Amino acid sequence: MFMRATLSRGIARAAAQRRPLSAAAVKKSSLGRKAAYLVGGGVVLGAAAGGGYYAVTPQPVLSADDCEDVDALIIGGGIMGTTVALMLKLLQPKWKVKLVEQHDRVAQEASNEWHNAGTGHAALCEPNYTPLNKATGEVEIIKAVEVNQKFMTSLAFWSWLVEKGILPDGTFIQPAPHILFVHGESGVSWLKKRVEKLTKLPAFAATEYSEDYDQIKSWVRLLCSGRERDGAEPIACSRHPDGTEVNYGLLTRNLVQSLIELGGDVQLLSTVTALQQQPDKRWLVAVSKNDLTPTNQTVRARFVFAGAGGGSLRILQMAGIPEIAGYGGMPVSGKFLVCQKPEIIEQNRNKVYGRAAIGAPPMSVPHLDWRTIYGKDCIFFGPFAGFSPAVFKMSGSPLDWFSTFNPGNVFPMVAMGLQNMDLVKYLVTEVFASKDSQLKALREFVPDAKPEDWTMVWAGQRIQIVKPDPKVYGKLEFGTEVLSSADGTIVGLLGASPGASVSPQIAIEVLTKFDTGGANAFNWHIALSQWIPSYGRDINAEPGLYDSVMNKAREVLLHGKTSGFRSNMANANHLFDRMDADKDGVLKISEISTYLKSHTSMADEQITKLVEAMDEDRSGDISRSEFDQGFTRLVANLVRRGSINTSQDELKDLPPPQKQ
Repeated sequence: MFMRATLSRGIARAAAQRRPLSAAAVKKSSLGRKAAYLVGGGVVLGAAAGGGYYAVTPQPVLSADDCEDVDALIIGGGIMGTTVALMLKLLQPKWKVKLVEQHDRVAQEASNEWHNAGTGHAALCEPNYTPLNKATGEVEIIKAVEVNQKFMTSLAFWSWLVEKGILPDGTFIQPAPHILFVHGESGVSWLKKRVEKLTKLPAFAATEYSEDYDQIKSWVRLLCSGRERDGAEPIACSRHPDGTEVNYGLLTRNLVQSLIELGGDVQLLSTVTALQQQPDKRWLVAVSKNDLTPTNQTVRARFVFAGAGGGSLRILQMAGIPEIAGYGGMPVSGKFLVCQKPEIIEQNRNKVYGRAAIGAPPMSVPHLDWRTIYGKDCIFFGPFAGFSPAVFKMSGSPLDWFSTFNPGNVFPMVAMGLQNMDLVKYLVTEVFASKDSQLKALREFVPDAKPEDWTMVWAGQRIQIVKPDPKVYGKLEFGTEVLSSADGTIVGLLGASPGASVSPQIAIEVLTKFDTGGANAFNWHIALSQWIPSYGRDINAEPGLYDSVMNKAREVLLHGKTSGFRSNMANANHLFDRMDADKDGVLKISEISTYLKSHTSMADEQITKLVEAMDEDRSGDISRSEFDQGFTRLVANLVRRGSINTSQDELKDLPPPQKQ
C-alpha cells in the first residue's frame, strides 16, 4: 500500500508538471550519452531487481513474545552509532541502551582508519566549503563557519570525555597543521580572497598566507620536492596551525569501550532485518544473529537510531515511515595512494588540500594527508573516486543497494543521474583511470613522486543522498541529513561528509529529534551546556570563547599530560623499568646493552652512540627523564633510518616525537 501510494504521487506529480530537463543537464559528447544510458539503465534494472527480489522475499513475522525490552536501540557500530549511544547513556544513566553491529568488531566500515583520510574537518583548508560566487566574485564562507563551529563542538566534547576519565586519553588525535595549496592565477586569486575574508573571525585568525616558494617549502617540503622555484605558474598556500589528524577507528573503539563500562550493551555479529511499530509507538526490531539458531532475536525499543552508514536508508525504508518516501542513495567508492617510506613522510606532517577537478564531486577534493595508524606513520593521497554497486565495503552484496530501490524513488534517481552528467562522466573516467593518470594527479602535489613509493588501497564505501525535489524531481546532496519520524521515535542519519569530524554535533541533533518529553529535553540541554562550553553559543561572536575551547583541547588532547604523546610516555616508562635490572632508578650502559642485544641487532658501537646521545649530564648513566626525552626521539627518528651516529647537539635538534 505504501509503495503504491508513493508511486501514484510520483506519477501524478510528473504528469502535472511535465517539466523538461535543462539542456545543460545533457552533454553532447559520446561518453556523456553512454554514461547517461548506463546510469539510467542501471537505475531501472536496479529498481526491477531490488523491488522484485524483496517482493518475493518473505518478511519476518515479528512478535512481542520473548522480546528484549530496551529504552534505545542503536543500529551501527561506527563513529556515529557509538557517539550517539555513549552520549545517550551519559544523559540517561538508568536507560538500557543497546548497540548492534553486523561485523565482529566496531569501526569496520567507513570509520576504520584505513577507510578515510583522518582529517579533523574544521574548514581550515577544505576548499569546497568556500566556493566562489561567480555572480559577485566573492568567496562565500557561510558553510566554512558552520563546519568549524561544529568541529569545535567535537573538540570540546572529546576534551570533556578525556578530562573526566571517560575516554582513556587523547591518543586518537594529534596536531597536524592544515594547509590549502593552489596553483595558477585563478587559484591564487581565490585563495587570497578566502584568507582575507576568513581571518576576520577568531576561529580563522591564525591562518597564514604565502606565495613565497621558500616559505611554502618550510611548511611542506614535499610540495616543493622536484618543483622548480620559478615555475610556469604561480603557487600559494594558506596554513592554520591548529589543524588535527584524527584516528576515527581508534576513537570509535574507545567510545564503545566506555559505553560498555558505563553499562551499555553491545551485540556484535547481528544484523537488523525488519522493523515494525506497535500501537504504543514502541518498535519491534528483528535482529538476525550469526549463530546456529534459525530464528531472529526480537528487540522492543522506545527509541531507535539508524546510524549504519549506507545501511541507514534501507533501515528507514523497512520501518516504513512516510518521511523516507522518494529518498534514494548513490554509492560512491574511493581509493588512496599510500606511502610508507620514512624519508618521504618526514617531508610532510600536515594535512594538505587542493581544489577539486572540474566536474568532480566535493568528496573528491585531492589531499595529501599525514597519518599515524597502528603506530606507523604514513601519507595518504587521494581520493580517487570509483563506483561499486554496494552499500558496505566489508560485507554484503550489490543486492543491498538494489534493495533500496522502489517505485517511489525511481524518478528521483533517474532525474539525479541526468542532471549530474559531469559527475557521471567523472566517475566513469575515474573507474577506468590508468595508473599513469593517477601518478600524474599525485605529481601535481609531489612533482618528483616515484610510482614504486606509493601503494593503492580502497577507502570506505559512501552512500550519497538522493532526495525528491519538487522542481528537479531528484537532487543529489553531498552532506549529511538527520531524518526522523513525525512521532520522534526513530531517527536515521543519511549521507556522508563531514560525518565523523562533527559526530558529537550530529549526535546532539539526533537526540533532539527523539520525543522524550520536555523534562528530559531540558535536563539534556543543561548537561550538554556543562560538557560543551560552545554548546548553543557562537564561537566567533563571543570574545574569548574560541580561545577557551581551543586552549582546553591543546591542554587535554594535543599537548598536555593526557595527550597521546604524554600517554605514550607510560610505554617508555614501562620499557625503562624492564631495562633497569637492579631497580636503582638509573640505566647503566651494561643494562641498556644487555637489553638491546637480546631484543635488537644493534652493534656495540651503535649502543654506545645511543647512550652518549641520551646522556645529557655526561654522568655515564641514563636517568628516567633523560630516557623519556631522548630514547623515544632517537629511536623514532634515527634508528629506523639506520643512522645512530649522532651527537648530543644533533639529538637536541631533533623534532619533538610524533604520537603513535
